[in-house]
Amino acid sequence: MTIGPRFIILERFTAKTPAEYRLKKSISNLDSPFVEHVDAARKFLKKAGKKALPYLQEAMEEKWFEENTLMYEVPLVYADIGGPAIPVLVKWIAHEDPYFSTMAVSALEEIGSPAVPAICEAITGPDEEARILAINLLGVIKDIRAVPCLIKVLAEDAETARYETMNAITDIGPTCYPLVLPLLKGDNLHLVCSAIELLPGLDREKGIDAIMPCFADPRDEVWDAVFDSLVFLKPPPVPEMCRYLSCGIPGVMIGAMNILGNNGDETVIPELVRLLDHPDTDVRESAAWCIEKIMNSETRKPVDMLS
Repeated sequence: MTIGPRFIILERFTAKTPAEYRLKKSISNLDSPFVEHVDAARKFLKKAGKKALPYLQEAMEEKWFEENTLMYEVPLVYADIGGPAIPVLVKWIAHEDPYFSTMAVSALEEIGSPAVPAICEAITGPDEEARILAINLLGVIKDIRAVPCLIKVLAEDAETARYETMNAITDIGPTCYPLVLPLLKGDNLHLVCSAIELLPGLDREKGIDAIMPCFADPRDEVWDAVFDSLVFLKPPPVPEMCRYLSCGIPGVMIGAMNILGNNGDETVIPELVRLLDHPDTDVRESAAWCIEKIMNSETRKPVDMLS
């Protein structure tokens, strides 16, 4: 009779007490090829709680775990332990070795909201890569408590951090709107422009209404932020922009026409034709430009809207 292969798991540790042996053995079994061993190890380590943390840290430092275990089982074990594991995991976000930082990010994702205060502290640190990882984590966890801390990042000069922060706030969702709206009235140009770009994505109707007056702002950066926020909005804000063609504020009307011209929707041309007789020279010229831009658009249907 042929005897099949036998799995022999060699111990990779020494233990001074039976309790220490069980902890280390359970940690070692996270790498076991047998599902039942892995499940039993996780249950034991969850029950052990923070007592297991020093031994887990030792296993991490000695790099016991294979890649799959490190990516799947180890984060779940840290998540099972929960709160006591958060400080070391947040510290590892900034670790130069991806073996630690990638696992820490995965574990903090699993822990979720309880980790938010500690992650918020991590985005104030000097390590730019760690800050970006922490910002992205907050977007994944989607806890509204992170927004005030993220808003502080929007006020900075660091362009990459601001960009990732806007993505994180967008990921957290519409509940952020009341916290972002007041930024429009602030003195910090980065905050004003960030709010302009965020608001329509958080609440389309309210957001568009909130940022349209900014087209009358004399600062080029603010005007450009409104344009960028609306010209890339999906679906294109054609009906919303048409409403502003009769608002009576030349700067806002011209801004609306810039959005309409870049969307190439010929159905708005009759509204634009009416503005060719407007008393404001800039409005008349913008209307003529917008009509020509739409008529020459590659996506326009060949319909004579001026007849």
